[in-house]
Amino acid sequence: MLAAFEGARSIKAGWIASVPSERAPNFMDGHGGPPASRARAANGRLATIGYGAALGLTAITDLLPAEVRFGHLQRLFGALAIRGGLPSIRRPPLRLDGDEAIPAPHPEQDLRCLLVAGSLDGGGVEAVVSTLARHLPAHGIATEVVCTGEGRTASELRAAGIPVMMASAADLPALIDRRKPDVIQLHRPERELARAALSSHAVVVPVFHAMESYLDAPTWATLAAVAQRTSVCVAVSQGVKTFFEHRLGVHSIRVVLNGVHGLPPGAAWERGEARRAISRAVGAEITDDDLLVVALQRFSPQKNAAGLVDAFLAAVGSEPRLRLVLAGATDNWLEVRRAHLLRQASPLGDRVHLLGDSDPWVVLQAGDVYALDSFAEGGPLSAVEAVMCGLPVVLSEVGFARHLVSSEGVDGMVVNRANTDYSQAAMAAQRRRRHQSNRAEFAAALAAASQYRRRSTGSVPPDFTEAAMVRGHASALRSAAEAARSGAVTPREPFGA
Repeated sequence: MLAAFEGARSIKAGWIASVPSERAPNFMDGHGGPPASRARAANGRLATIGYGAALGLTAITDLLPAEVRFGHLQRLFGALAIRGGLPSIRRPPLRLDGDEAIPAPHPEQDLRCLLVAGSLDGGGVEAVVSTLARHLPAHGIATEVVCTGEGRTASELRAAGIPVMMASAADLPALIDRRKPDVIQLHRPERELARAALSSHAVVVPVFHAMESYLDAPTWATLAAVAQRTSVCVAVSQGVKTFFEHRLGVHSIRVVLNGVHGLPPGAAWERGEARRAISRAVGAEITDDDLLVVALQRFSPQKNAAGLVDAFLAAVGSEPRLRLVLAGATDNWLEVRRAHLLRQASPLGDRVHLLGDSDPWVVLQAGDVYALDSFAEGGPLSAVEAVMCGLPVVLSEVGFARHLVSSEGVDGMVVNRANTDYSQAAMAAQRRRRHQSNRAEFAAALAAASQYRRRSTGSVPPDFTEAAMVRGHASALRSAAEAARSGAVTPREPFGA
């Protein structure tokens, strides 16, 4: 832990030294030389040293248990945060109208469902929970939401009139006993949440959103108990289904693809206006001549922001029109630092811009191509949203990437992911490399993206619509409840009784 702290101090020092170079003025000093150029070169060398320290810190932290990496250590990395955070483009308040309005209560809501999430801030899982909370009632399923941490999504749901309760894992059994749901849909594979759900007599339907390779043996045992007590589990892609069936030893997992509704009110930004908004945020002009690559992803180890930035810097050497805007929540400041130091170390780094959590529709409407170079995904909603906006996509082979790119009306490429499998060891091996194994292939795909023209109007492939997703979840919930009533699933004592 001390080594991690010392590494963080070294990285922060390297960043502080390199920050001024991006906006250094271009003028001549009294000796006839361009001091800004010399400063950029010096800062680039400092950033290279800083990135070496970041790789070392990454190697150390990847050896630590998941509960340390995602708990205390992640909080420790808050010391790496930029004062004031990354620039961002403010999201507008959630507005619902037309088909997006909250459905009228179904006259025969004969099933009560409790949606159990972890933190309800921002992200793909949160988006799915939000959609189900708003639209399952139209399928006769009364829904309530419980979360362990509040944030943007919880606030938006409450503003839309959706009941959201906050409870710790320790408090969840008492809450379940008070609310008496017929079925619990569990959206986080956290051991304490799963144990709390199993302590009730309600049917539990787990939803597996990603390849959760960091889970420890006790958590896998608890999830296996969940799977054995229900007739239906849900996975958001075929890859996630295969991953969990292999580890849980069950064959009751249905695939329900993540889906999107359509452009929400206020999302139809004109391309030039959207680019001007991003230009103001990042402090650099984005012109009509730029081939703008956009990425929407959290700064987290799984999402691999550094791998994307490194591949992009290789691509821009052969296609100088390329420019990258990467926007997302700063979950892990080490990941932000890695991406930043890479761009500062490159003479082409001024073609890379980092934003915090931002209005996704501004970013997508400004772009020419969408990119995701993730190590592991379940069902990346942002890729579907990019397709809906008419963008071609360049995706690593994760989740439903091939299914999406092979859909009618979708342009793009799928690139081999850097990691050979979804084990923590395979991802860690790539994360500590200066250049990841798929860098050249991903860079070539980005450079070749100019062959695609952004479609003037995009559409959502039928398999990825919000309506299909909600129908699939409603069917799974009803099947699980009916199987329990009929005795098709053998009744068991509450877990841990």
